[in-house]
Amino acid sequence: MRKVCGTILAVVLAAANCTLGANAHMQDARKSPGWFTRGVMYQIQPRSFTPEGTLKAAEGKLSYLKELGVTIAYIVPVMKMDESMDPGSWSPRQIKSGFGNPKNQYRIADYFHVDPEYGTDADLKDFCAAAHKLGLKVVFDLVYFHCGPTAPFLKKHPEFTWWNADGTVKKGPWRFPKLNFAEPMLREYLMGNIKFLIREYGADGFRCDVGDGIPLDFWCDAHDMMDAQTGGDSVLLCEGFTVCDQYKGFDADYGWFPGLDAMAVRGRWEERAWQCPVGSKFVNHYENHDIATDLRPRRESQWGHEAVDQVLVWMFTIDGVPMLFSGNEIADADERHSMFGKTPMDWSQLDREPGKSRHAFVKRLAALRREHSAFTDVNGEEGLTWLDTTAKDSVTAFVRRNGRETILVVQNWTEKPVKCEVSFKVAPPKLPSYLAPDATDRDVKGEISLKPLISKGAQFAGGKTFELGSWGFWISSMTSKSNENQK
Repeated sequence: MRKVCGTILAVVLAAANCTLGANAHMQDARKSPGWFTRGVMYQIQPRSFTPEGTLKAAEGKLSYLKELGVTIAYIVPVMKMDESMDPGSWSPRQIKSGFGNPKNQYRIADYFHVDPEYGTDADLKDFCAAAHKLGLKVVFDLVYFHCGPTAPFLKKHPEFTWWNADGTVKKGPWRFPKLNFAEPMLREYLMGNIKFLIREYGADGFRCDVGDGIPLDFWCDAHDMMDAQTGGDSVLLCEGFTVCDQYKGFDADYGWFPGLDAMAVRGRWEERAWQCPVGSKFVNHYENHDIATDLRPRRESQWGHEAVDQVLVWMFTIDGVPMLFSGNEIADADERHSMFGKTPMDWSQLDREPGKSRHAFVKRLAALRREHSAFTDVNGEEGLTWLDTTAKDSVTAFVRRNGRETILVVQNWTEKPVKCEVSFKVAPPKLPSYLAPDATDRDVKGEISLKPLISKGAQFAGGKTFELGSWGFWISSMTSKSNENQK
């Protein structure tokens, strides 16, 4: 009986999720500044980004990022970390790391001032000023879900967290004090922090740690305040995913890569897109500070360099904003890496293979994205159209279009050569019975350019047929001339 009830409940919840997703898709996502939607992000983990591990050293690498094609420098938390040595207030990951270091970047004691490990407040101001001078935007990390156990503001405002009956702090999922968003004074305090980071340091936006674990109305209020302060030129990015959060609160959610499986690459994207407001945006990546710390072997070793190249093609051409993690562009796979201690990456990888080729490849993809506005102009179903192939288990295909140009992307997600056809006739979306069918003609019209913009181990065999080698891909423009045979 319990099993039957559980099955019924699962069916009911699934139906509810479909309905909620459909309703979310009836509205449009908030508009975001062009510097973000056209951008290329790079996550800077100071402890690994340079041998010194400081803001000053990171500042010295900004011109390198500019030359690579990066437009947004996202830096993990550099504010003062909690120094409590009580292992009962350390996360299990922190303990497992073996560094014995109490200073966890996501266990903050002071939201307003820089931790001495990274330098001074003036160093952070200089970092942002130098980035802006180069034309780069800077995104900070907000850690508002929890705080450090000895954070001074908890003594002054004990109501900012939750307490057990015995007078001890109630710990959240990572064993840190969980902040109490039912308390208006806490919200006011954190709003003041956001204002301070924009005004005093020059932050252009924020990545919100465990963003979907904090009440969405807080982020909506925060974005309203930010818009008033910056004229609508700042962004909030959610580490997480909530169906309706891009109506007003967030500009983008994390776009978690589903793995090296063609069916999942397309299927999970379509499923998520249908749940969200039209035009929702995602920060697309395959590695970040968490994954690089926890996953062994590292993705570069686990998947292989050719497979990671294919993921990078996806990141730079799919809808959303690509995000590189420190060292992705030089094929870094150092398994010493940990966010809990200094593990600087080896920059000499730039001068040898595969790092040398990877750097050139990332630079080319960034230029491709910059040169062709179809990749960045339109978010959502009007800008991205998935195409069926005769090898759906191994090959994905889609076009990006903006009304002025159409670009085709075909990718083989396996080591085996594949010959397949791509269909340019697009079926109408599947809609719940209570919604009117969409009569929009989404078929892709035009002729495939015989010369690719960029390709690897791939050949257009004419008509609608492609031959793709191991991890092969083809990216080309399509002319506006109608070609009925392609349908």
